[in-house]
Amino acid sequence: MATEHPRRTLAALGLSPRKSLGQNFLADRNVAGKIVALARSLPPPYLEIGPGLGALTDLLAEAGAPVVAVEVDRGLAAHLRDRLVGTSVEILEADFLAVEPPEWKRRFPGGGTIVGNLPYSISSPVVLRLLELRDRFPRAVLMLQREVVDRLCAGPGGKEYGILSVYLGVLAEARREFVVRRACFHPAPDVDSAVMSVRFAGDSPEALVAALRTVVRAAFAHRRKTLRNAPVPFLPGGTAQWCGLLESAGIDPAGRAGEVPPSSYLALAKAFARI
Repeated sequence: MATEHPRRTLAALGLSPRKSLGQNFLADRNVAGKIVALARSLPPPYLEIGPGLGALTDLLAEAGAPVVAVEVDRGLAAHLRDRLVGTSVEILEADFLAVEPPEWKRRFPGGGTIVGNLPYSISSPVVLRLLELRDRFPRAVLMLQREVVDRLCAGPGGKEYGILSVYLGVLAEARREFVVRRACFHPAPDVDSAVMSVRFAGDSPEALVAALRTVVRAAFAHRRKTLRNAPVPFLPGGTAQWCGLLESAGIDPAGRAGEVPPSSYLALAKAFARI
């Protein structure tokens, strides 16, 4: 498989990194090996989001792992398709966020593991989509900007703790695995990246997840204010009913959203779901 520096490969293809797609290509094969080793500790098949020039894809192919690699860039998709023909990798030219869930059900009838090096601009949308696809893909290994990983894995009490932190805290085990320095990419981004693993919990009824989304969004709508000031148009009893729900979940209405642990938000979602 190819081991050339991304700069040379792109030049040979007549391509340039596209800032609009947040393209920063992993140039360190040792880092790629660590990511793939982590991914291969989880069951195949694999769905790779944004393979780029194939830094991870090559190693998965060398191991004979079944992979569907989704690449939105037409030139890169064509390059990977030509180079990986005859391997265990299928290249799908598409925007991951535009692919409907039934397509993933067709391609991964028994489920799979997600692997991806995600640009900053789509980090949150992709994580939200993974929450929707958690039954199909209960495991993921993701490389994102370090600050995003810190936010996703944050606990209560800090400024990084937010809506996505709560979702993952309730529905998954999310862990930062290791940092990847900016010098490992071409072009080098302005910040370091980090690799995280996500393992979604077992059965989480969709009605409960919908309730969780509702109460968490309300709680964080004005995160600097106390919880009793949250907008709750979804409750016919308004603020009084909201404060009653908070207290039934063991949450002080005089507290703030960033102080409440995921377990308490889960209790709040269960209380709201019973209404």
